[in-house]
Amino acid sequence: MSTAEFDRLPRLRSALDRQGNPMSVAEFLDVLKQVAAPGSEALTAGERDYLLENTDLTEKDLSSEGLAAARLRIAEDRALAEEEAVESSLTTKQVAELLGKHAPAIRRYKGSGELYALPTAAGRDTLYPAWQFVDGKKTPGLSEIIPLFPQYTHPLEVQQFMTEPHEDLGERSPVQWLNAGGDTQAVADLVEELSYE
Repeated sequence: MSTAEFDRLPRLRSALDRQGNPMSVAEFLDVLKQVAAPGSEALTAGERDYLLENTDLTEKDLSSEGLAAARLRIAEDRALAEEEAVESSLTTKQVAELLGKHAPAIRRYKGSGELYALPTAAGRDTLYPAWQFVDGKKTPGLSEIIPLFPQYTHPLEVQQFMTEPHEDLGERSPVQWLNAGGDTQAVADLVEELSYE
């Protein structure tokens, strides 16, 4: 997710709240993704009316050209976010230096789930997202949390979940919660809720 998209999320949350919308931002974005998906079904009259009445979207936004432009923006934002995720990640060697360990220990951490790694192509160095390291230490509890994400969860979704504040964690992100000694099960419960959405 790009920085610009992260900046838009609080504004979207506020706009939804002003409209008395019972949907969360994540649910709303899922609806928009479904609407913008290639080959998606046309909006019903009720869906169209709802979006026009309860959002800042216009008829032009909901036209086939508007939806095509939205798909392009989504693809561009996703590509930028993936690039940012890779650029902000650390190699095995960098993690080893950060944690004061040898590379084989880092690979064991990855294998046991104590560290989360981005999927890589054969022959490429493993990359570890920087969000899981705070003050030269790895975030505790990841081995219990990461396996709970559905198998094909995109790494950007994992990053977003782990770094955004959550009401059930006292407005702290799961990473902040875990690094402050918070109960791992509280985060695990939130991840399991994602599986049901």
